[in-house]
Amino acid sequence: MALRETEHLLALESSAISRIKVRELEAPTLSDMSGLWSSLKGGVVSTPFQTPEFLAALQETKLKTGDYRFSVGVFAEQGEEASPSMLLPLVRFQRGPIRVVGMPDFGLADQNAPVLGAGCRASRECRVAMIRAFFERLHDADIVDIHKLHGRIDARENPLNFMPETISQNSSLLLDLRDGEGSDNWCGKSIYKKTRSKFRGLVKEGVSLVEAETPEERTELFKTLAAQRSDRFRQLGRKDSLEREDRADFYIRLAQMEASSSPFRAIALKCGEETVAAMVLMMSGSQATAVLVSIGDPRWHAFSPGMVLFAKAIEHAAQTGVRWFSFGTGQQEYKQRFGGVEQPSRRLLMPLSTRGRLFVGAREAHRAAQDMLQIALRRNGVDT
Repeated sequence: MALRETEHLLALESSAISRIKVRELEAPTLSDMSGLWSSLKGGVVSTPFQTPEFLAALQETKLKTGDYRFSVGVFAEQGEEASPSMLLPLVRFQRGPIRVVGMPDFGLADQNAPVLGAGCRASRECRVAMIRAFFERLHDADIVDIHKLHGRIDARENPLNFMPETISQNSSLLLDLRDGEGSDNWCGKSIYKKTRSKFRGLVKEGVSLVEAETPEERTELFKTLAAQRSDRFRQLGRKDSLEREDRADFYIRLAQMEASSSPFRAIALKCGEETVAAMVLMMSGSQATAVLVSIGDPRWHAFSPGMVLFAKAIEHAAQTGVRWFSFGTGQQEYKQRFGGVEQPSRRLLMPLSTRGRLFVGAREAHRAAQDMLQIALRRNGVDT
């Protein structure tokens, strides 16, 4: 089936690039996206969560469970042979009476950003203007709502993060693996010395570090991780979001992909056929993010297999040329022990219609009222 395509011509008078042609492709397949990504000017700059494989797995699982429309905006300088300079994956859906345009996320992406052409030298301000002009021309949405915007895509700036409508959201921890010199380098921290000692103890017990190589191995290791995680959450009396069928289906579909460019990586500590601990990472280019981890039988807990696996994942990433290692959402104490710096995250909430402006205004009024209530409670000595 042919791709449905709409086209916009943006006039950016204040920009170094005066005219931009934007095509929006509806529901592109994995093959369509692979070709599109490879056509980017100078190569691809992307997070692992906006790779063709990640988006295709979302499209084949999560996006089929509701009334969603998936598309990709293709930005290029005007001209017949111009290579794309930027791609923007989008999803449209309804939130009550509000029509929303965002990025394919659904709690499965830890970072949202455009896909940039490495050879395009447009400034941050120009990219912001391009995206803003494109959003302002959308007539089938009331608001733009995009979460988890970090300041950087690999070594480039993320233009979505610098749009004036963004607000502070939360933060995560990011470790620069090139920062290995001096007394305060990450690999010299005590946690790495401790986990190396623990790993030697595991090796004496017959445990080894393995990486799943084939689709069958990746799928099987993910299923083991999911079962271990489910048992652990049940013991803690917590709900496991991974048990939602669409999420498990997403990871299984991604694990099953043959493409060597897939961001899905699965590693484990194994003793024969027994999985002592397992981890799934998303990796592409010079970025890696730990997204799932599990620990097996309690008899191994004295060896801290989860901490050992985190350390091994970081060391392996550094050896394979990864620069930025993210610990995913949250700043749990165990993550802080590995080093890293706080990575602020922002949310873009941009109204596109009168209804959208009313929605954003009501949300801001509600948030201000909540802040005033918290201040009043604290002044009266109430613990919040």
